Amino acid sequence: MVKGTKFIQLNTEKAFKRRIRKEMFYRFFCRIPVLLLGGITWFHLYSLCQYGRIKKNVPVLLVCTVVFFILFLRFLFSCSKYQKNSLPFTYQRFFVKDGELTVQINDYCKEIPFSDLVYYRWNKKGCCLADKEGHFFNIELDHEAKDLQGESLQGDEGREFLKLKLSAVGIRKKCLLKTPILLGWICISFIGMALVVRSAVPYNGKLSWFLQEMKNTKRTELVHDNLYEDKLSGILEDIEKKVALPEKLCIATSFSLHFSSDGTIISFDTMLKGFDENDNYVDSYLISYDRKKSSEIRIDLHGITNGVYEEEKDFTMLVEGMEAVPVKETAGRWREEEYGILYYGWREFSAYEENVIYLSEEKEILEPSDMLWGGTKLSGYSISVYCPGKEEITPYRYLFLPQEEFDRVKNFTDFRYFIWD
Repeated sequence: MVKGTKFIQLNTEKAFKRRIRKEMFYRFFCRIPVLLLGGITWFHLYSLCQYGRIKKNVPVLLVCTVVFFILFLRFLFSCSKYQKNSLPFTYQRFFVKDGELTVQINDYCKEIPFSDLVYYRWNKKGCCLADKEGHFFNIELDHEAKDLQGESLQGDEGREFLKLKLSAVGIRKKCLLKTPILLGWICISFIGMALVVRSAVPYNGKLSWFLQEMKNTKRTELVHDNLYEDKLSGILEDIEKKVALPEKLCIATSFSLHFSSDGTIISFDTMLKGFDENDNYVDSYLISYDRKKSSEIRIDLHGITNGVYEEEKDFTMLVEGMEAVPVKETAGRWREEEYGILYYGWREFSAYEENVIYLSEEKEILEPSDMLWGGTKLSGYSISVYCPGKEEITPYRYLFLPQEEFDRVKNFTDFRYFIWD
């Protein structure tokens, strides 16, 4: 018997606390200004996800977030205060005297000055009240009871009388339009979420590009930033800290790199296609770096869905060729502030063009003037050293050849050659 009574009491207390939480939620969030604030929040969140506009949208979202956070803290504080200070009673009678509302259950009475009320809401069964002292009252009036006992009121007559008295308290303290406001919250939230989700669809908004970048973009610090000392193998070493590159690589279009007179790398960009040992396509790698913007190399993956290995655009030939190209000596001839490296793969040039030089893995060079045979075309993996924006300066084009191919060309003619130190 005792256990059963305790169980009923616990259930009653839990239901009473749930009722307080629900009424406090209505008090703080079922207000027209708060609904409008919610609409503003969703609008600027959608605008941020769809169009970006960070400078315009983020400050508004920060203000809205702070306001909602304050409301949420007040909600939690009020729930704790009213649950602690209130008795889990359902009052069924009341009477009014000298600006005070007295509620009654059996022999227990509680006086509530109307001036102390901070919230009230009517429902089908009765009324919920909250005062500034932290007391919550649930009044239920029996619709079928019609009798009056002294000054105490109950039933429909008591309901109408209490409505009349509470109307003088002030409309700000009454929970108005609860259902329309809740429906408004549902509609605004549904529309807002739908628009945000729509902006996340690929190529549909800023959010989609942000998510795609998070998924497909890697960044790594450029440690080997001196072309004279580290060559291109240093760049690949830094890239492979974040991305495992396949065995074979070829360029999609070109490789371009700018560097200063002391060898410091200023920028570079290229699109590489990767293949396994059987020439099966693996992935693409859009690689870019700009020292003025960041100290990191950006690698974008999955840009090309398929590809065919093109030996004439082999990227490995550039990496090996840069080990042999006398970049520092060539750049020193011009005394400019900025120089460039340009690579398109295998190319052909006229034997009469200036500054076209054959180069081997062992740093042997062969110039057209050294060649006695009557060929009119020179071809190889062309690595150009030039001055950006200086079209009047003829670039040096080093035609890099694997050693075996270089020896074959060398055996066709009598020439003078030397080895770079």
